[in-house]
Amino acid sequence: MKRVVVRGGAWLLPVLAAVVGCHHRAPVSRPADATKAPVRAAALDNDRDPPEPPPRPLRRCFPEQPSWVDAPVADLLDRASALFDHGDYAGTLACAEEAARQAPRSVEAHHNRAIALMHLDRLDEARDALELALALAPDDAETLEAAADLHINQLPPSGDGSSLGLEYARRGSRHVSRRDSEVVARLALLEGQALIDLGRPGEALRRIDAALAAWPKLAAASYERGVALFELCRFDEARRTFEKVLVGTPDHAHAVYHLGLIEERVGDDAAAARHLAAATAADAKAFPAPPEISAADFAERVRRAVAELPPDFRRDLAGVKIEAAELPELDDLTAEKPPLSPTILGLFRGLPLDYGDEAAAPTPSGRARKGHPAAPSSAASGPLQCDAGDRTIVLYRRNLLRTVRDGAELDQAIVRTLLHEVGHLRGEDDGSLRDRGLE
Repeated sequence: MKRVVVRGGAWLLPVLAAVVGCHHRAPVSRPADATKAPVRAAALDNDRDPPEPPPRPLRRCFPEQPSWVDAPVADLLDRASALFDHGDYAGTLACAEEAARQAPRSVEAHHNRAIALMHLDRLDEARDALELALALAPDDAETLEAAADLHINQLPPSGDGSSLGLEYARRGSRHVSRRDSEVVARLALLEGQALIDLGRPGEALRRIDAALAAWPKLAAASYERGVALFELCRFDEARRTFEKVLVGTPDHAHAVYHLGLIEERVGDDAAAARHLAAATAADAKAFPAPPEISAADFAERVRRAVAELPPDFRRDLAGVKIEAAELPELDDLTAEKPPLSPTILGLFRGLPLDYGDEAAAPTPSGRARKGHPAAPSSAASGPLQCDAGDRTIVLYRRNLLRTVRDGAELDQAIVRTLLHEVGHLRGEDDGSLRDRGLE
């Protein structure tokens, strides 16, 4: 039983394949018959309690068999696959664990344990099971695929997790048989997903196109292709891609949501509101409705956050304009290669303080923390602090609102974003900001 799960909240797409490879068999064992068992210990000490019988093996796999019969490992793995196919993940886990007990070096048993644990949301245990399987078979393509999927799509998002998942997927791509075009495609798709998460959408698009070339029916790749185009600010192409996804899957919440973001960028607020509301209705956990905070209220919160910063931060901001805007301008996004994500929370324009005022130039030079996929279509409310030369920090109301549940969380997000952009003002790169918890 091999399985991959593709990103997307409710859009988990399990893909079944047969268990492959050699099954390690253990000799069949039974507890000794009581009429023939040695009685030496009891004869020596009649007052001692009889020893407890050994623990009974897990019998969920074959309830019709006597509890003392150990099924062959191959039968256990086949049964695990059948139970998985029927959505019985606890049963799958029981059979895979019994197989692993009998054959501790069975890659299939540990792989299947991991997949069942992933579906049971026991992700730390799944990670351990996959690490054990890869310690036994470092180049097993399908186990590498499962490990990549775990780190890219299942565990809480992080830069290190995406990087680790990318390396697992790349190693799997090197070792998979070219004849197995579906696994080739899924591994290429995982590479593309990780590259999107790491802010490398151009590379991601190439790997996603390779996935579609290998297996055109891989629907998840079409959606991810739209995401890569969106991150590259190729909005017309992204729109067409998401619309094609919705032809095949009309209730695809993530495609609907991205269409809403694109409609905001072109100023069609009515259509954007319909799509974003539909995404929330389809998957409120992934796309909760943002709190209602007006542009004027947002600007006031930014002013208050700046005023409450420590003195050294306020001193550095003395020559910097601080603006509140609805969404990033296209020129700001595309001033860097690759473009900045349309969902950035804030932006620092200009050169760091140590370059000196005479060298400052209005070139975007800093990414904000990338939060929950957010919205785009700009309208600045104007500077909140003047006397600034060419250096500017901009905070984006709609994008920030999509990352929070209420006003208190918004205030915290504003402060984090300000601190991040001040870090860029001081010459820090994203790596050092991430190390300080300001990613």
